[in-house]
Amino acid sequence: MQDDAAIKARVVEAIAATLKLDAAERANLMLDEGYATLKKWTSARHAEIIVAFEDAFGIEVDERSIPKLNRVAKFVDYVKTGAA
Repeated sequence: MQDDAAIKARVVEAIAATLKLDAAERANLMLDEGYATLKKWTSARHAEIIVAFEDAFGIEVDERSIPKLNRVAKFVDYVKTGAA
């Protein structure tokens, strides 16, 4: 199993690539950042982030979990536990 840092790095990469974050924004993407704190993270982009996340980890997110995956930390937890 991957450690938290490796999981976070993959989550951040998926989110940053989807939101087209520049290097400074990517470097500052913290666990508590998400839909409420990032202007580029819109509802339309949220759907794209979910797809990128599923592709990055080879998983399918349960439909009921999608709205709950609204912060970097919640994506990391989802990889570790399979629940949002």
